Amino acid sequence: MKKVKQNEGLGKEAFKRLEEMHPHEVLIYVSMIGSGVIFFFTIIAFTLSKPPEAEFFKFELPKSFIISSLVILISSYTVSKILPAYRADQLEGVKKWLGLTLLLGLVFGVLQFTGWKELQANNILFQGQRSGAYLYVISGLHILHLLGVMVFVLYLLLEAQKTSKDVVKHLIYSTNPYQKVKFSILERTWHFIDAAWICIFFYFVLTF
Repeated sequence: MKKVKQNEGLGKEAFKRLEEMHPHEVLIYVSMIGSGVIFFFTIIAFTLSKPPEAEFFKFELPKSFIISSLVILISSYTVSKILPAYRADQLEGVKKWLGLTLLLGLVFGVLQFTGWKELQANNILFQGQRSGAYLYVISGLHILHLLGVMVFVLYLLLEAQKTSKDVVKHLIYSTNPYQKVKFSILERTWHFIDAAWICIFFYFVLTF
């Protein structure tokens, strides 16, 4: 009986937290679950479709993928500094960490394209007899997700830059509850994108 009551209490507490969330936060969580499912089934499809005689897959993992993994981990740190800077009303700090996160996202994207070039140099092509289509599809799908979040980062950076030039807007900006929600959404989404790539990267390492 105690366990049942405890479970009921936990269920009510979780539901209460869900009710307290901003609708946009709930939407983001639903989107992350959907994206996670897409990544999972894409990887499963690749694993099942890879022919047993595909010895051409035994190649050295692109160095650009390794470097990009380090870059994305660093970006997890920079994005985690944005919300604390906002809470401390350090607008310049908000701009700095947003800018660094955006820059690291751009570097990651460039390294992904370089990684595709390395795949091609290993004669792993998108189509044909030695097709590695799923390699491109999985990493490309991740890049699309990242680009979407980077657009959001750019929007927040431009908004912060515009706000810093107006005292009244700065006051409204620093006391607006929804502004905190936006930074919270950015942080959670970015961490999700980071975690997704790290999972993909280790899958590549273990597979190839």
